[in-house]
Amino acid sequence: MGPDKWSVIWVQGCEFACPGCIVPESWDAAGREAIALTELASWILAQSDIEGITLSGGEPMLQAAALASLIDTIRQSKDLGVMCYTGYGYEQLQQQGTADQKLLCDRIDLLVDGTYIASLHEDLLWRGSSNQRLLLLTDRYRQVLMQQLEMGDRSAGMEFGIDVSGAFYFTGVPARKGFRAEFEAWMQRRGIRLEKES
Repeated sequence: MGPDKWSVIWVQGCEFACPGCIVPESWDAAGREAIALTELASWILAQSDIEGITLSGGEPMLQAAALASLIDTIRQSKDLGVMCYTGYGYEQLQQQGTADQKLLCDRIDLLVDGTYIASLHEDLLWRGSSNQRLLLLTDRYRQVLMQQLEMGDRSAGMEFGIDVSGAFYFTGVPARKGFRAEFEAWMQRRGIRLEKES
């Protein structure tokens, strides 16, 4: 998700629990796998052909200090862009956010803010519902964003794959409302059962 080729970091834990979320497995903060920041930074830096990282989840602002530190560590070696999704409004973070949340915002180039609202679902660039905003917090992606929007404010599509452990994954923002339920039903009709992580 984001301009060009990016690595997506999915964080665990979300207090918003938006109905219709495509990754409800990410809500439970206890259902996580811990990884050392140095290990994650090394993995990101080993991806030689990426333009930046996207922070998604879950709710990245609940791990703001760790993510700000991750960005600082990465940028000591490589100037990667940062895109971030949050259910919080940007103004709320600036006025009422913690010091760590403000620190993380200072490191983000492109922010998508606002909770997902299923009744407002639209086919939009990098957003699921029309209340969510694309906010340039730096000028880094101004031209890229303007070019994307000139081609149309619509979904950049979805990516599906299988990682090295054999686990299936998808990334992106679905153009259609109810994607998760439709996709699971489609897979089940073909004899493939998706197990939810506990």
